[in-house]
Amino acid sequence: MRSSSRNSNTTGSSRKRSSGTWSDGLPSSERVYQQLRQMILSGELPPQTRLVEIHLGEQFGVSRTPVREALKRLTAEKLVHGDPVRGLVVHAPEPHEVSEVYLVREALESLAVRLAAQRITDDELRQLRVIIESMRHAVAKDRTDLVVSANIAFHDVIYRAAGNDTLFRLARDLSDFVRRFSAEAFSHPERAKDVVDEHERVLAALEARDPEAAAKASSAHLQAASSYLVQLHLNQSVGAGNRGTA
Repeated sequence: MRSSSRNSNTTGSSRKRSSGTWSDGLPSSERVYQQLRQMILSGELPPQTRLVEIHLGEQFGVSRTPVREALKRLTAEKLVHGDPVRGLVVHAPEPHEVSEVYLVREALESLAVRLAAQRITDDELRQLRVIIESMRHAVAKDRTDLVVSANIAFHDVIYRAAGNDTLFRLARDLSDFVRRFSAEAFSHPERAKDVVDEHERVLAALEARDPEAAAKASSAHLQAASSYLVQLHLNQSVGAGNRGTA
């Protein structure tokens, strides 16, 4: 998965025009912004990775100016932040940020599953069943990338079934934050198995057309996810602190 992103970076310079735009018409700053953003969200650029303008300019085949503009936008989105010692680095979400995002996500998904329980079609229920089974197989094969993809697909089907465009848009905005540590959420096989079971309970409630049961199952699922990730980030923070004082 990472190799495809790197290939696009190395070949991107060949598509650049001398006028500062690319063959697809995008300005250099927009292209750099989009590619850096995707690399951060996908985890190709992990948290705390240094982002040096001159090195990024060489990588993308552009001057420092479009790189600087892209980094300003990413900083405004809190995907990048300035470290007093290391300069600009990829932002590492703090435990409280994870907790806050999942609290909002829990509220949104509770509404989504309530609506979906009343509106979901038989075809969408079958899609959810197929997704859960594919996720189960991916867990058994230790394919975290496929588990992540299946998890995203599961929640997307529910939001589409809810039939509320505003709700879907808000959820997609939050998903960019969640994508940054999706792989971490399934790094432990037991947690990945638990997620499959939690999805099963959500699906059972949707199949029963029971909004209250669906909301209860969804909230339990997201609370478990939040607790797991918050504890994981706390452990990482403690580990980093210990290394710093060693």
